[in-house]
Amino acid sequence: MAAGQAARGSADRALDAMMIPKLDRSRLDWESGVRALVSTVAPLIVLASMGRLDLGIYASFSAFTGLYGRGEPYGRRWLTLLVAALSLFSCVVAGAWVQSIGEPYWIVTLGLLAVIAAGVLLTSILQWIPRGAIFFVFAFLGCSMKPLGEATLAEVVLVSSLSVGFAWVVGMSGFLLRLIPSVRDRLRPLNRTPARRIGAAWSRANVALIVISTLAALASMGVASVTGVAAHQYWSAVTVVAIFSGPAALVSFDRIGHRIVGTLVGVGVAAALLGGQSNQVYLICVIAACSFVTELVVAQHYGLALAFITPLALGATNLGLTQEWEALFVDRARETILGGLVCFVIVVLARKYFERRGYELPA
Repeated sequence: MAAGQAARGSADRALDAMMIPKLDRSRLDWESGVRALVSTVAPLIVLASMGRLDLGIYASFSAFTGLYGRGEPYGRRWLTLLVAALSLFSCVVAGAWVQSIGEPYWIVTLGLLAVIAAGVLLTSILQWIPRGAIFFVFAFLGCSMKPLGEATLAEVVLVSSLSVGFAWVVGMSGFLLRLIPSVRDRLRPLNRTPARRIGAAWSRANVALIVISTLAALASMGVASVTGVAAHQYWSAVTVVAIFSGPAALVSFDRIGHRIVGTLVGVGVAAALLGGQSNQVYLICVIAACSFVTELVVAQHYGLALAFITPLALGATNLGLTQEWEALFVDRARETILGGLVCFVIVVLARKYFERRGYELPA
């Protein structure tokens, strides 16, 4: 026993020396990983078999539905998943509609404000995980910036509705598994029951988060557009919203570091997995593996999860397209750094504001 403890101690010290995050194997969320994998990959397999992977981005964004409801009993989860499904469906369809009318800047701006507001307010009301508006913003901006090509708005509506519906079913499927005693005993207990109050959404902190996140996201996109540092300006906005996941993040540097370092590592992983590769079956396999591993570890280490979120996002947004992977890797890295720098400036200013007025920093 002493030898085993010594071995574990040596392994921990080795991981620390290599700056590799340690994971508690007992906390790996296998069930969430499987849900994410099935929700994401099954629609892509169907579309690939039909030769319509150009619609894959809409299915992938809609499949984010399956990420919600983690740890919630099924008597509560059904509502969480339903709200997430309707929200993501609305974002995907709204984004595709904006693209179909030529991406008017003022409509993109109003849409971004509405999506961020919805994500922040619903997080406060439902207390769901993942927190914030990240997936809604990603879906709206990603679809609004992607040319429809041969796809029609009606096809987008059909694919998105079927995908969110399938993800809802997958998210609730554990109910049947838990009816089998031998399986139920191996699964995690569903004991996450946070209080839900509509009144919790209306606070000065949430208003500040919505306004600052929107302005920062627009500023980062504007800088990217004016400087021409990258062709996918919306990724900088996604970075901003991902970092500002809650009011406390407005005065914290932690998520900035995790987002930038994790994404840059993820770009390297994406280059190794996707560089020079165009086979659709292989691409779907990469998306499947990354979606599974992301949900497996994200609850323990956000930065590590980003190493897999990044190739997942790059793969999902390039489905059925012919864009050069190398250009996407560069864009992703530059836009993430830009969005992180915008957030850094805001956090510095916000902390000075609190300090000068003697306010306690929000936790």
